[in-house]
Formats: sequence, structure tokens, C-alpha cells
Amino acid sequence: MSKSLQTQLRVPAQGRLLALVQGYVRQVSETAGLAGREVAALELAAEEAFLNICDHAYPDGTRGDVLIGGEIRESELVLDFRDEGLPFDPSLLRAAEPESSVEPSVESVVEPGWTGGLGLKLIRHAVDEVSWINHGRQGKSLCLVKRLPGVDALAESGRAQAQPMVREEVAQAPMQRYETRAIQPGEAMQVARIFWLAYGYSYKNEAFYRPEGMLHLVGTGKLISFVAVAEDGDVAGHAGLLRPEPVPMAELALLVVSPAHRGRKIMDSLFEALVARAREMELFGLALNPVTSHPISQRQSMEAGGKPCGLDLAACPPRQFKGLGLDDKPRQRESYLHCFMYLTTPPVARVHVPARHREMVERIYANLDRLVEPLPLTATEPDGAPGDYSVSFDMGLKKGVIRVRRADERQWSEIRRAAIDLVEIAGAEKVDIDLPLAQAATPILCERAEEAGFFFAGIWPHGAEDGDMLRLTRLAAPFDLGHLRLHSDFANALSDYVGREMKRAGLPASGPDA
Repeated sequence: MSKSLQTQLRVPAQGRLLALVQGYVRQVSETAGLAGREVAALELAAEEAFLNICDHAYPDGTRGDVLIGGEIRESELVLDFRDEGLPFDPSLLRAAEPESSVEPSVESVVEPGWTGGLGLKLIRHAVDEVSWINHGRQGKSLCLVKRLPGVDALAESGRAQAQPMVREEVAQAPMQRYETRAIQPGEAMQVARIFWLAYGYSYKNEAFYRPEGMLHLVGTGKLISFVAVAEDGDVAGHAGLLRPEPVPMAELALLVVSPAHRGRKIMDSLFEALVARAREMELFGLALNPVTSHPISQRQSMEAGGKPCGLDLAACPPRQFKGLGLDDKPRQRESYLHCFMYLTTPPVARVHVPARHREMVERIYANLDRLVEPLPLTATEPDGAPGDYSVSFDMGLKKGVIRVRRADERQWSEIRRAAIDLVEIAGAEKVDIDLPLAQAATPILCERAEEAGFFFAGIWPHGAEDGDMLRLTRLAAPFDLGHLRLHSDFANALSDYVGREMKRAGLPASGPDA
């Protein structure tokens, strides 16, 4: 796997140095293989990001620097603008805020005809991915990702190679032995083709239709990728462990078997290999996320040991899942049933549970066969250290996530502002807030979020560095829970509870108890 090329430019946060910053971005972009309008768009994005830092990160004449990082990867260019100024800069998300002495409601932040947010829109249209992260004492950064020329061509190449194979029934491969092992770089294209053959272009992780995207995830340690390889060298199947955060769990995901090799227990061998790898890593367990439109997938996940504990509602745009016979189903954003399987004796869950959700949370932990010790709900005293959270937006999924690492109720206005901008400016159709249950400020942040239209969606075991995550969700459009097809009684009970919470939050939901 090829290494990336990394460069950095550190400059004082002074607007007169803009030309230097744009020159750096131009040179890095051209070195990466971009040209013409793409380079000009990135220069404009750099101008928006850099001048905003100069104007807002260091107030009252405070001196400070901006660190611009340019990383050229095999399939993408990453530009990172980092400063150690104010912990949060809402003006970066909305270039001009309407002046008002009254804090606006969630519904009325963006008035018709208002041009606020132009800065972020210019940035967003220049790149393929945008994320902004609050690093606590280490400052904050705006990260821009631009795919490089040839990536789309490779996808088209894979499409062109795969399409003729599906015009007629795929012939079964001869019976043979299979080796299950870690992926090798030269096998990435075969895996991408298998994903297309099995799912069409309905799979939610777009990186797996691009060999470079897949290998980048492996190279950065965010994915452990295993393949089943036939004696003739064909890649017959793939499965992986996704672990984007340094937490003691991983998601068992990216499971696919070539149509030519099905019915040979290939997925069983991949599952066993990944479970063994997870045990070597001393992980508590694995998350499984079957789609809610396919009960058989849920049943298989539960038979493997997964137990429902949350609903990842409206997680991705509507999909036409190839081979599942779902083309006649109502079209709404696809959801996932979050399940968790333990690989070791579950530890006692010591959690700060919001009072109104305590009964349901205890039912979830009972379903996980896990003891729970609710901690007292006591007011927290500020200790002087700021909270730590990150904000990310996936343009392809139209999904925003606010991940709170260190809960601080004093930062609610910042978190709330980010949630609003994700919908009103970035165009998110769904926003999640993940709160660490081991921390005393979580019940307060939960209450504030629910007042702003978020609702309870479940528990994500070991999703935080120090324990479990409480998932809260806000949807930008009505969502019909009645379209979910859930396999187990507990999954349906969880859905009923979430439906009542959706209704309380003011979002219509259907179902027997909604």
C-alpha cells in the first residue's frame, strides 16, 4: 500500500498572508493532479476557511497561528485548517449571523432569503467531504476532502467490467478450497466488483466501490479487511471490522460473497476469522447493523449472538437492495437495527441515565445480559476544563454526527448551533448526537437536546472511550416507523419506545404505540 505525501504550512493568523495560503493550496492541489476549476474552487475554499480563522479565532488582538496541512493520498487530497483559538467558531458554519438578542429556535434559525452560510456553501461545493472537529485544549480544525482524478474513472471501469456479468445468471465456480486471510492490495478491485455484483450501487459505504478508498481505510487502521480466496485466485468473499474510533469494540461489517461462490459457508469462515482477530485485540465485542427492511438479515445477526440495543433510523438515503426483492417497498431513508454481541463477560455498566429513560435503558441492558448500576443524578460543577466534541457530515449519506467525548453542559449552545447548521446549511437529513453515559453531564445535555427536537434512539455499547454511548436522533423530515420490518419481540418493543419519543419530539411516527 502506497504511503501518502504530507506537507504543512504554518502562518500567523493575518489576512495579509492570504495569498501565501492560497499559493500553498494551489501548489498542493496541482501536485495531487487537480487542475482548472477544481484548483480555483479549492483556493476559494481556502480563502473562506483562512479568513474566517483570522476574523474570529483570535479576538481582541490575541496572536496565534494557523496550521494548514495538505495530505495527498492515493485517491484523495485532504486539506486541514487548524488553529488554537476559540474552542468553537459558529461563524465558520454560517458566514453572517443575523443579529438578534434573542436566541432563535431550531425551526427559525434560517429565515427565507437569508444568505448566511455562504462561506460553508462555497467550501462544501468545492470538495467531496467536510468535517469540523473541536479538539478541546488542542484547538479546532476544518477538514476538507477532495477526490482525485481517476477515482470516478476507476469506478466506471469496475462498473463496465461487472455489468456484462449480470446480464445473464452468474455461472457457479467449480467446487474448491478457500483460504481466509487479510486482504492484499492487489485484491481490492476484485472486492469492489463483488460489492457491485451483490448489491449494485446500493451499499452505504461508497469507499468500497473504490479500491483506493478501501485500501486507505485499511492503511489508516480504521478497517481490518479479510477475504476468502479460492484456489484459482478469485476473491470469493469479504468481511471486515470497522473501528474509526479508539474504543474497545468494532463493527462487523462490509460482508459480501460473490454470487459465483455462494452456498459454501464462506461467510462462516470469514466470521470466525474476524471474531478470532477481535479476541486478539481484546475487544469487548462486536456491533452488527442489519437493515430494518430485511428481517432475515436481522435473524442471522441475532443467531450469531447479536442483541438489539438501538435503532439507527434514516441512516442513509433510500436504497434498492439488489437481490432482496424489496423494489416494491415504500421509499424512505434506510434504517439499521443496532445489535451487539459480547466476546467476553460483559462488564457492569456504570451509567448516568437520564431519569425519564431509566426503565428503558435498564431493559436494554437486561437484554444484553449485562448488569447496570445507575449513578446518581447530581448537578455537575464546572472544573475549568472545556468539553470535547467533534462534528462530521457525510455528504453522500446526508447524515451529520455530533460525537461528545467529554460532556460539558456549558457547551450546549455550541452543540445546538452545530446541529442546526448541519440541517439548514450542510443539508443533513438526519443528525445524531452521541453522549458518553459514564459522564455526569450527559443527563443535562440529553434534556437540552430533547427540548431541541432530538429523541432517544438507544444505547451503543462501548461506543465511547470510557464506556457506552447514548444515541439521540433528530430527523429533518417525517419518518414512518410502520415501514420497519423487525425480527424480534425486543426489537419491536424498542421501536415502540422510540416511536413514542419521536411523537413527543414533535415528529409524526406510525405504529401501534406511536
